[in-house]
Amino acid sequence: MPIPDLPPQRKPWFGLLKWLALITVGVTAIAVFTAHRMVQPLVLLENAVESVGPDAILPHLPERGPAEVRATARALNSLSSRLRKAIESRMRLLATAGHDLRTPITRMRLRAEFVEDDEERSLWLADLDELERIADSAILLVREESGKAAPETVWLDRLVADVAGELKDQNLDVTVTEAQPVSVRTNRLGLARALRNLMINAATHGRRASVRVEGSEDGKARVLIEDEGPGIPPELLGQVFEPFFRVDPGRRQNIPGAGLGLTIAREIVQRAGGDIKISNRASCGLRQVIELSKVEDLSPTSGRTVAADPSTLRSSLA
Repeated sequence: MPIPDLPPQRKPWFGLLKWLALITVGVTAIAVFTAHRMVQPLVLLENAVESVGPDAILPHLPERGPAEVRATARALNSLSSRLRKAIESRMRLLATAGHDLRTPITRMRLRAEFVEDDEERSLWLADLDELERIADSAILLVREESGKAAPETVWLDRLVADVAGELKDQNLDVTVTEAQPVSVRTNRLGLARALRNLMINAATHGRRASVRVEGSEDGKARVLIEDEGPGIPPELLGQVFEPFFRVDPGRRQNIPGAGLGLTIAREIVQRAGGDIKISNRASCGLRQVIELSKVEDLSPTSGRTVAADPSTLRSSLA
């Protein structure tokens, strides 16, 4: 075909650059849109994991958006439903076993009373006492995991002092060495039970418990409980919160307990939005640290605070 006016009167580079810029903008827009659709399920997974509550249950996710996002939300909701049913079934089984154990334990206790040999009778009664403690602790664990008591503002230093005083009345060596005034938002009776379990653990297995309460600039309130015992082998530190865990199973005969104290304590503290850390001290003994978010805007004389009442506290911990 005849093409007149060759070569062109002006340079073609300007038109070529305009076309390249238009192609670049179009390709970039399509790439961003495609990448956003591909990343949305990953963002949904990240948000779902970050929103897991202390009960380890995923919240319900809305099943809307692109097909990939709807499929991901549907799968996560199904997983959360199955997980909730499994946990509820485990709790029902544990509570039922704890309740059902009480009847045969009572019958065995009555029969043990008729054993003529004093030494044999005392051994039977000691074993039955341990079985009863295990049953009661199992029921208590279920109550803590299923309980939804409303939180209240509590002065942590006063609560620690009350629990330590109650344990001293039971001839346990528990000393509060330092108590900075700091308040937290939690269920008071539940936190008192957790503190009591940890202090008893330190005073019995570690000979004596030294307790400190402190607040930090990062918005945290901490309770440090240290003892002078043998500590825990490093390879077993990751198992201390498992139900019925004991470093030395043979100490069942010497120190009463069901092996659920630390499990219950961690459940209570995690429900309050905190955590418990356990580590060996450099010299000897064990360090237990409870970490909670502190309340910044209250003074010790504020009427909105809730101080621990020793009489109510002792009746609830009995």
